[in-house]
Amino acid sequence: MSKTKHYVLILSLALFVFCGMIAVVNMDMSARTYDGSSAPAMALYEDPSSYDNSSADGAAAVIVNENLEKTASLNAVFSVVFNFRGYDTLGESFILIGALSGSMVILRKVAKRPEIDREEELTR
Repeated sequence: MSKTKHYVLILSLALFVFCGMIAVVNMDMSARTYDGSSAPAMALYEDPSSYDNSSADGAAAVIVNENLEKTASLNAVFSVVFNFRGYDTLGESFILIGALSGSMVILRKVAKRPEIDREEELTR
């Protein structure tokens, strides 16, 4: 790999890590919407419709109250990822596979072919 490609790769990875760290710090400093600390986990699992979610925001209230009726799944995380966001998750998976494939094509090592004499080529 040439020095230029090596430096570009290192700079790109450093920039990616730096942006990720900034995003993590910003998310950590943002206000919490609902932490679920007052939720009794077993009661929520056994009877999600009786759970008092008056302090939850709109999305959490809908997921907890309407999860069982809309998805027939007792696990709210499973129902969000695979039922409510199924196509979105599938699309993200395809984008990830495409990005990885493209990166491998761009960054692959190409074997150098030996030079063939012009005279040998002309005599063939």
